[in-house]
Amino acid sequence: MKKEMADLKKIYEADGPGDAHVLRGLLEVEGIDAVIRGDDMVPLQGGSLSFVEMRTSVWVLDDDGGQYARAVEIADDYAARSQAPAQAESGAVWRCRSCGETVEEQFTACWSCGADRGRQP
Repeated sequence: MKKEMADLKKIYEADGPGDAHVLRGLLEVEGIDAVIRGDDMVPLQGGSLSFVEMRTSVWVLDDDGGQYARAVEIADDYAARSQAPAQAESGAVWRCRSCGETVEEQFTACWSCGADRGRQP
């Protein structure tokens, strides 16, 4: 089935092209085709386009098969995770016992000295 532009619905307004492409990748893993709009627009001073029209956004086909509903769920989950406070700011860190460096929780080795989180002295 050919995607008609009128059948596409916006599910996410991105912070930039990189943000939009990450979400599109997540959708594609789930078998959902997505279109990114606005990643090639450049704001011009004195132009007639408003800021909202230039924002990068992700669009999917509005279908009856549940693809749209699933895409909205994925986009909402992605947005919630993206807006969460940084792990370092929320206290989710560990201190390397070898060199004393503070390391974010998701890393298993110290970025400074390479010591493994589980095998520290």
